[in-house]
Amino acid sequence: MCGYNQGSGQKTYLNLDGTLRIVDWAKNLGVKDKEQLLAIDTSALADAMQHSVATGQGLVSNGELGVDLIRLGAGDGFVPHTHPGDHLLIIVAGEGTISYDGSVYPTRAGQVYLLDGGVPHGVGAITDHVILAVGSPHKPVDSPDRMVPVEYEAIVAELGDMHCLRCDVRAKMPDKLASFGCVVCPSVYGDDAPEEIKEQKCKFRRHP
Repeated sequence: MCGYNQGSGQKTYLNLDGTLRIVDWAKNLGVKDKEQLLAIDTSALADAMQHSVATGQGLVSNGELGVDLIRLGAGDGFVPHTHPGDHLLIIVAGEGTISYDGSVYPTRAGQVYLLDGGVPHGVGAITDHVILAVGSPHKPVDSPDRMVPVEYEAIVAELGDMHCLRCDVRAKMPDKLASFGCVVCPSVYGDDAPEEIKEQKCKFRRHP
C-alpha cells in the first residue's frame, strides 16, 4: 500500500515516476446480489496520532486537500478539539460517536458527515472504529498541529447543556455527561475522567 512521507508536506497524489497514485485502503471482495463487498482491517495503523491514542495512515494528498485512514480502538476517542480546516468523515468500519454543539451523536459504518474545523468537536469509538478523513487544508496524520485540543466546555450548547443521544443522558455545566454514567462522554477521553468512568469504559471496551 502506497502512502506518503508524513513529515514532508509534499504533494503525493503522483508516484515518483509521475504516474497517478492509486491507493488500496480496503480489500475488494467483489459484488454479490448487486452489493459491493469490502473487507476493512480494523487493526491499529502505522502512525501514532498526536493528542490521542488513535493511529492513522496517510493515503494521498496534494498539500491542500488530502485523505487519511484513521483508527480508534473500542472505548477510545479524540478529546474535544478544532482543526485548521474542515473535515469530511466517512465511517467505513464499526460504531462511534461525534460530539458537536451540545450533542453526542451515535455513528456507524456507512455514514458520512462534514465538520466545520473551527467548531469544537470530539470523536469517540464504541467498537473498533475506522474512518476515512478528508481534510482541507490537509495536515499529515502525525502532525502536532493537525488538531488543537480544547476544554470540554467548548463543545456544550450555548446555555451549557449537553445531551448524549446514544445514552439518552443530559447534563448541564458544570456537570458532565460522565457524571451521570455516560461512557461515551467526550470527557472520558481526557486525563480528567473520573475513576468510576474509566472503569466503566474498560468494561465497555471488553463488552460493547
